[in-house]
Parts: sequence; C-alpha cells; structure tokens
Amino acid sequence: MNCWKTIRITQDYGASRLVFYSVCTMLFSFLLYYLAVSSFVGASQLTNISLFLFLLSIPVLVLVHKVLHMIPIWLCGKRVLLKVERLSIIPTLAVKMTKPVSRDLFLISLLMPLLVLTTVGAAAAIAFPAYIAYISIMSSIHFGLAFFDLIYASYLIKAPKNSYIENHAEGFHILVKQAA
Repeated sequence: MNCWKTIRITQDYGASRLVFYSVCTMLFSFLLYYLAVSSFVGASQLTNISLFLFLLSIPVLVLVHKVLHMIPIWLCGKRVLLKVERLSIIPTLAVKMTKPVSRDLFLISLLMPLLVLTTVGAAAAIAFPAYIAYISIMSSIHFGLAFFDLIYASYLIKAPKNSYIENHAEGFHILVKQAA
C-alpha cells in the first residue's frame, strides 16, 4: 500500500490553537446546550451534587469516549488497544490499532462517541431535569473532546473510498492500494 496522505493536525494547526478551539467549542456548546435544553425541558429545582463526584466523572467521561472509539473496531474483529501515555503531568489515553482499517470503519469509530454520548446527554437532560446544569457541563466537555474527532473526520471524508487508515502517534496515514 502507498501513503496517499499523512494527517498531523497538531503540526498543521498548532497545539495551542487546537486547545483554544476546543475550549471555545466547550464554552459555546455549554451556552447553546444549556439554553436549548432548559427551555425545552422547563424550569425545575436544580439539585447539587458533590464536587468530588463531579470532578471524578470527568476522567470517566474521557475513558468512555475512548472506549466508544474502540467498540466498532472490536465488533469488526480487529485488534485495538487503549494505552496510557504520559506526555506531561496529566496522563493521556491513546487508542492504538495494530493494523490498518478501512476508511469507513475508522470514520464510524471516530463519530461513535459523538453520536452515542450526545444522545445519552440529551436523554439524561430530559429524564433528570434537576441535574441539567451538570449534564450540560459534561456534554460541553464531551463536545470539546469531539472537536478533534470532527477535524479528523473532515479529512477522512475527502479521502478515497477504498482507502485504509493507519494510526500513528503523530496522527494517521491514509493508505491506498498500489495499482497492479
């Protein structure tokens, strides 16, 4: 297989710019999400939860987000690993594939957390209106995480339909089969 294109969004956009866009996505999504859901669900008495429990739910959200990336690949019988990397003080989770996967499977894997957790967040906001502020905060954090997935997906949509994706530490390679 030949490499059609190498995608390195950190190198293309810059790490600080990506973090800035992700934080802006979190803030704007919180404002829109909270306003939309609170006007749809209606006003109710807000319930307070423990700060410790809320802070503990953030790494759990990140873990669930990463595992949801892995589920479509597992269901197709491919091997994928979740590795903990320590790039700075805060450890990060990375999804590592052992072999290239098809473009469509990788695209489904990228968008799976966005679709599932957005649906769960909306259903939870409707079912538990007393916790709407916390659900909105968690959903906006998730939208900030999904920002990177949407950037990757925008590149993948432009890739050839029969291409394969190989995941690397710096990004991913879009591979095409050699012409015989």
